[in-house]
Amino acid sequence: MISSNDFRILVLQFKTYIESLSIPDRYMQEHIDLKVKHTYDVIGNIRYIAKNTGLPESDTILAKTIALVHDIGRFQQFLTYATFDDRLSVNHAELGIKVLQDLDFFHAIAGNVNHSIIIQSVLNHNVPRLNDTPDKRVLLFSRLLRDADKVDIWKLMTIKDVVFKILDQKHPDKYTVPNEILNCFQNGLAVPDHCAETLNDYRLLRLSWIYDINFPATFSLLFKNNYAAKILAKIPPSERLDEISDIVHGYIHQIVKI
Repeated sequence: MISSNDFRILVLQFKTYIESLSIPDRYMQEHIDLKVKHTYDVIGNIRYIAKNTGLPESDTILAKTIALVHDIGRFQQFLTYATFDDRLSVNHAELGIKVLQDLDFFHAIAGNVNHSIIIQSVLNHNVPRLNDTPDKRVLLFSRLLRDADKVDIWKLMTIKDVVFKILDQKHPDKYTVPNEILNCFQNGLAVPDHCAETLNDYRLLRLSWIYDINFPATFSLLFKNNYAAKILAKIPPSERLDEISDIVHGYIHQIVKI
């Protein structure tokens, strides 16, 4: 079982790893900083979800540990390929496991770590759909991580224009919601990656993650921070977007019973 002190040791090791990276320029540094902040924000989200789901403190600390390392592959990914797009580079979850192994990241608390749960949860966090598994603990922590990760990506989308790197471009004044994306919302389905080409497509794709959320506490975070409305407000208006907005808000209100 990982203790609070163990977690503090791991946070220091994470910071040491980040400081050891050779970052060549400001552009790279901005993207590394983005993922460092994302990591800490996902830790905060997973703590909130775990506690509000009624999990014991020991499980909350394990969940925070998984969040701490879930994107540790992102740093080397961006330094090597200048993108966070796994399709154009490497699977960042698999790279993350390799980084953890190369660093012997858990050596200081080796006797307290369930490596299997951590590894499988990290590997599960970026798959399109989480398959059922007989290991209910792996399923639990995979779901916690996926939810906590999505919440921070929603928040980030309200602040910065990011798809697979930070964007610096003029936004189009008009946008037509593609048929496939509209159909996904009409049928309560997450938008698949192949449907998204533009920034606004990706905004809707990520908003459609509401159909892949596992815990009421996650919807509570989505609702109280008004992320759905803020994301929709960034997209040029249209009748199709109004329809999606009605669907999304109706679905969220149904879950949180507002």
